[in-house]
Amino acid sequence: MDKILTRYNFGHSLKMSAYIAGIVLMLSIAGCVASQGQSGTGILQSRLSWLQGTPIEEITASQLTCETHPEVVDGNLETVATFAVQGTVTKKYEVVERSRRSFGRGQYITDLDGTIRCEMLIKLEKPMYVNTVEVYPASRIPNLALSTTLEVSGYHLGQSGTGFQPVHDKQHRDAEGTKPVKFSVAREVLYLRVTADAIEDRQNATRVDDKEIDIPLKGASIREIKLYGKKPS
Repeated sequence: MDKILTRYNFGHSLKMSAYIAGIVLMLSIAGCVASQGQSGTGILQSRLSWLQGTPIEEITASQLTCETHPEVVDGNLETVATFAVQGTVTKKYEVVERSRRSFGRGQYITDLDGTIRCEMLIKLEKPMYVNTVEVYPASRIPNLALSTTLEVSGYHLGQSGTGFQPVHDKQHRDAEGTKPVKFSVAREVLYLRVTADAIEDRQNATRVDDKEIDIPLKGASIREIKLYGKKPS
């Protein structure tokens, strides 16, 4: 019986101590608020705003640079930039033998000199949290893809670029029409790399002879690239 009474008294004492500590804490907060001349409602709103975090807003054009294609970050939807092409395509007609007893079958074989991938590199003024990216097409954009890096050492052009992490949302999809394509990024970014395939310009193809056709490549076009995120305080 004595052990049960002792446990009860000990538990009761803990509850009373916690109750008293809570009252002291509330009085301390009230005193702090009064000394600062702020209302309890104002403090609560401030705390809620802090918990919700900085609002997502457009990162202004003045905070973005693109050395090779400045039109995509100039804030003007009327200007257009076109990917630079770094390759050519040649189609050669060759006869492929199927077997000794059958006749060969002719077919065109495509040779690519260089790379079919094109890119634009956008640099932010400083590392920022980017929530979404909107790409405004001015033409069809084949295999559109984004990748990012926070490292200055990752600033390396070409497909061998190191340090870039792919954005998996809508990765390598064709962009059609003129409506913006929205990518979910949700990470801190210093460099944004935008890549796409070049387009075969069949209208300007040149036939070298009966067995070879040279097809020039042309880059896809973009009106604007907009970034939305949280600006650092």
